[in-house]
Amino acid sequence: MNEFILHVFGDYSIIEIFSFSWFFIVGYVIYGLTEATGRDVKSKNTPQIWSWKFWFKDNWKRYLVTILSTYIMFRFYIELSGHDFSDFEALMLGLIGDGIGKTMKDRVKMVSANRIALMEEHNKIEDEI
Repeated sequence: MNEFILHVFGDYSIIEIFSFSWFFIVGYVIYGLTEATGRDVKSKNTPQIWSWKFWFKDNWKRYLVTILSTYIMFRFYIELSGHDFSDFEALMLGLIGDGIGKTMKDRVKMVSANRIALMEEHNKIEDEI
């Protein structure tokens, strides 16, 4: 089992992996807040009142791409850069990883959500309330 963990996560302790994960999440949140605060509330493709349900349905594929791309960059960081990974690099990879997820959402149809259908569903639920 230890050999499996070594191959999957590299030569890091469990504590280091949790620490890096924390900074990945901080990077994701910073990038995500930047995106959320810049949304156009007057657009017909986004709810005027913030909706976590809408946000999740609109972005779950993006965050899947974000997590996978961050993992790949993390796992092969030493091989690519030639130096050890640190908490600062974890924060930067969190920001970069979410940027990759955002770019994929914008450019790859399979990753993006059907906003028109999501808005119709959102408005239908609001009308019922």
